[in-house]
Amino acid sequence: MPMVEFSAVLNSDAQRAWSVVKKFGEIQQWHPAIVESSLEDGESDGAVGSMRTLTLSDGAVVRERLLSVDDRTLTLSYRFEEAPLPLDNYVATVRLVALTGQDQTCITWSACFDLQEPSTAQHYQALIQSLIVDGHQGLQLLLA
Repeated sequence: MPMVEFSAVLNSDAQRAWSVVKKFGEIQQWHPAIVESSLEDGESDGAVGSMRTLTLSDGAVVRERLLSVDDRTLTLSYRFEEAPLPLDNYVATVRLVALTGQDQTCITWSACFDLQEPSTAQHYQALIQSLIVDGHQGLQLLLA
């Protein structure tokens, strides 16, 4: 099972960053690859089990289910329910850790998935890494 991880420092205190990241239905506000994001069936933002529909800049549509949200550990996880990628069992986790005495936060993004065609591992690991890095940069800009 391939895994992609990316860690960096956000120039924001952890609670402020968390207040943005945990809004599962509002990712379009900071991720440059997402032009539209909405929660399905009038669900409340942050409710475990809720589904969001994302429209990407290339027109592709992705549906994701929120698996967990933990305000104590500043962690959330979600999975692809439908995506135009040959991936199965895609689960992503975002975790924030406050840096003591600083207005900065360590953020760790991770994703693991199965490939329908194992020979494409490097390609899809690079693609997911790129999406994570772009999302991180967009989040950093919003928080600046």
